[in-house]
Amino acid sequence: MTDKTDNKQENQNTAVAGEVDAGVTSEKQQAAPSATPPELEQKEPEQKKASSSGKILAIIAIIIAIVLAAILYWHGHNQALAQTEQLNRMQAELQQQQSRIEQAEATQSSKLAAVVSNQNSTSEQLEGLSHKVLDLDSKRPNDWMLAEAEYLVRMAGRKLWLEQDAVSAAMMLANADERLAALNDPSLTPVRRALADDIASIKSVKSVDREGLVIKLNSINDQVDKLTLAGVIMARAEEPDFSLSESVSDWKENLKKSWASFSDDFVTVRRRDGNVEALLSPQQHWYLSENLKGKLLQAQLAVYREQQDIYDSSLAQTKQWLQDYFADDSVRQFMLEQLEQLDGQQIKVDYPEQFSAQERLQQLLDDRLQRLLTGL
Repeated sequence: MTDKTDNKQENQNTAVAGEVDAGVTSEKQQAAPSATPPELEQKEPEQKKASSSGKILAIIAIIIAIVLAAILYWHGHNQALAQTEQLNRMQAELQQQQSRIEQAEATQSSKLAAVVSNQNSTSEQLEGLSHKVLDLDSKRPNDWMLAEAEYLVRMAGRKLWLEQDAVSAAMMLANADERLAALNDPSLTPVRRALADDIASIKSVKSVDREGLVIKLNSINDQVDKLTLAGVIMARAEEPDFSLSESVSDWKENLKKSWASFSDDFVTVRRRDGNVEALLSPQQHWYLSENLKGKLLQAQLAVYREQQDIYDSSLAQTKQWLQDYFADDSVRQFMLEQLEQLDGQQIKVDYPEQFSAQERLQQLLDDRLQRLLTGL
């Protein structure tokens, strides 16, 4: 690209020089001597002056052309250097990118090779395990019944601790013992003994009729809307004592009693001592009924959650409200009788924390599976 620029500048310089030479030649031809008349001879000095000024202009033009050519050459040379530097930089970046791509390809190839080798090893292990599992039926078919017994024990634990269903848990433990008995293996005697202890511990737990308790609480809750608020109960007034004393020293007291007996026929004042409960407004009555229902529902929820303290406090608060705010009629009497029956019921049951047979069965299965995989 630099050579092309130099050639272009040389051609421009050659063209300018040719134009200058043509001008000089034309001036020489114009200034050449010829057979002229005397008038022309008088004009020769003027022509010489014109030719000298033309030479000066030509020289100036040549200098200007040379300067312009130098400027164009310098500008083109710098531009060529900048383009060359930019090209070299782009080539360096391209080489760096190629090296990065090559490194990434090498890394990916190594990773892919590692994955392929791991996959091959995993496939070999799976193939070996599949062959061993296929031989399970022919070598130790009774292990399936052992695994089924272990599953029944785990399900019994879920029934007992999650659903509080002790009856179903005991039945599942009994079924697991039947599976072990069918194996007819003397080495399973410790496991069967542990199963018997677990069944006995479940059956010794006191059963709680949760459904019955909830049904009774629900029937009490249905009677809340039938209750009648208690009216205002006035304390009994004391009758005044107007009897006179026979002693002379009590003449002042007898005088007061006589005056009181005389004035009683005109104005009667009776003193009543005692607390008088104010009547509840309809809005307060509604709030009281809803709170009473809430306490009974809270007791029902406590039955399912085995929260003995909440159950007892809910029943006690319900009885207190019935006695304080509602009239003594058949509805209130029925509710109080039902609450007395529910009071003191034990709803919290202490279940065994774990089954001793479950850990033994799990360990036995792990040992047999390990021996099977190792080929012993």
